[in-house]
Amino acid sequence: MIKILVLGAGAVGLGLSSFLLQSGCSVTIVGKKEVVDLLRGKGLSRIGIFGELYYSPGTFCAISNLNDISPEEYDFILVCVKSFDSEALSRQLEKLVKFDSPNIVLCQNGWGNAEKFLKYFSKMNVFNARVITGFIRPEPNIVEVTVHAQPVHLGSLFISDLKRLSLLSEAISGGGLPCEVTQEIAKDLWAKMLYNCPLNALGAILEVPYGSLGEEKSSRIIMDGIIEEVFIVMEAMGYQTHWQNTQEYLEEFYGKLLPSTYEHESSMLQDMRNGKKTEIESINGIIIEEGIKRNIEVPFNHLICNLIHFLQEKQNPP
Repeated sequence: MIKILVLGAGAVGLGLSSFLLQSGCSVTIVGKKEVVDLLRGKGLSRIGIFGELYYSPGTFCAISNLNDISPEEYDFILVCVKSFDSEALSRQLEKLVKFDSPNIVLCQNGWGNAEKFLKYFSKMNVFNARVITGFIRPEPNIVEVTVHAQPVHLGSLFISDLKRLSLLSEAISGGGLPCEVTQEIAKDLWAKMLYNCPLNALGAILEVPYGSLGEEKSSRIIMDGIIEEVFIVMEAMGYQTHWQNTQEYLEEFYGKLLPSTYEHESSMLQDMRNGKKTEIESINGIIIEEGIKRNIEVPFNHLICNLIHFLQEKQNPP
């Protein structure tokens, strides 16, 4: 039986856990105490487009303190915490496992998470997952699958030998969520950035689902500008994605990607509603950071970041 440690009991962590449990894996979920208490008492429920399932407390383990277990005993460690927690989590995890022992799979938004884990772990053991299935949590122990665009992709930014990921891919697929191993995970992650940068923050600022953003010329102008800046910065960093240029991507963005997630609300909007910190720094903020390093101006991304910062500060004043 494959042993999976899921770090983070948010929507993505619980969503992936539900599919792994469905495939027969041994799953341990690490989350905040209030969520863990509910999982232990009421179990984990999944609803939405993949059907309804329920896992009783005895079918999985839920803990609130990572120090209570030995992470080295697990075949895979799935990191599902918010990107701004990557640094602290990698430092904590480093104290509990050997440098080259865990298979760490980062299932997070944004760019730059892998580099944070490389400070403490070998590049042979740090992998990335591109997850563009939409998960929300209507209740702390209930996860809903709202949209599914493409299979989960697993890969590495650093090595080409990905044989060990086949075991995890088969487990996720066996639970009903399509999953594939790819040599082009960098292209996938940048494709997700091209999707998240124009939609995630703007959907939160305007408090509308993704589809509404594509209906008006005014919002399209903003998204077009953000996407063009992402392309410029991405190429300046030495990366490519699945589209040759901005125009080619925009045609698919408005023609296929946006309509397929028409009713989906962004994770930032969910975070703002719950008074939580957003991941703006690892999404649009990364474009600003990398642009500054290369003397590339990115005014549309600056605007979006500043608006999110304003809303966060207004919501949580000093």
